Amino acid sequence: MYKTKGPWPGGKGSKGGGQPVPYEYTTPMACPRSSPDNPNDYGCGSALTMCMQQVHATGPYSRVYRRLLGPDDTKGPWELVGSTCWPEKVPGTPAKPRLTIAMIKAAWTHTPFAKPTLSIQPVGNRTLVTLPTYFQVTWPATGNQPDEVRTVTLVGQRVDIKPTFKKVTYTFGDGTSATTTSLGGPYPTGDIKHAYNNPGSVSVSTTATYGGQFRIGGQGEWVDVPGTLPIAGPAQQLQIVTATNRLVNE
Repeated sequence: MYKTKGPWPGGKGSKGGGQPVPYEYTTPMACPRSSPDNPNDYGCGSALTMCMQQVHATGPYSRVYRRLLGPDDTKGPWELVGSTCWPEKVPGTPAKPRLTIAMIKAAWTHTPFAKPTLSIQPVGNRTLVTLPTYFQVTWPATGNQPDEVRTVTLVGQRVDIKPTFKKVTYTFGDGTSATTTSLGGPYPTGDIKHAYNNPGSVSVSTTATYGGQFRIGGQGEWVDVPGTLPIAGPAQQLQIVTATNRLVNE
């Protein structure tokens, strides 16, 4: 809260004359049930994401209240005078750090994401020319795979973060690739398959694109983290060979 001078109703400087008196300001986050007397400092997803499209906005989205202070500590009622994505510019913004979407995005970016791994059929990393080869993405036990919740503490607040799956790119090693939301599958039902026209050795790999969601205090709806992040999986060598027919005299 901050005191700045303004006219007390009926005082000097107002239409009724009198002496100037200070204003007191406060900027609670624009969250449900948040008010000057109950500022809900732990925040909410809507207040944290509302300012993302504003250039250089620090957030969070906050309501601006003020009240007049009269003689002998007389206090007028709180008055809502606006809202802002720059609460630190309002006189009286608390000196303590506030949770921001930038903090949450940084924590999401540093998630130990699970790296997508390819399962290939035929097994043994060998296939035949013109034979459909089936690919499937699997998630290793290490790292956070899609929808696996990770909890961090930011400026004293509990924040749950979970990766979300957006898409995956299969790189077949012969100059072609496919980007899809399908994780593929085994023979014969898998829908990610590729036939090679020439024999040789190719490097095949996959890259998963992650999004993210967060919630505050272990409750409330999940809110999207802005942006996506590509995570590459390990490459594998695949041998493409030809089959030779032989006549055998028995």
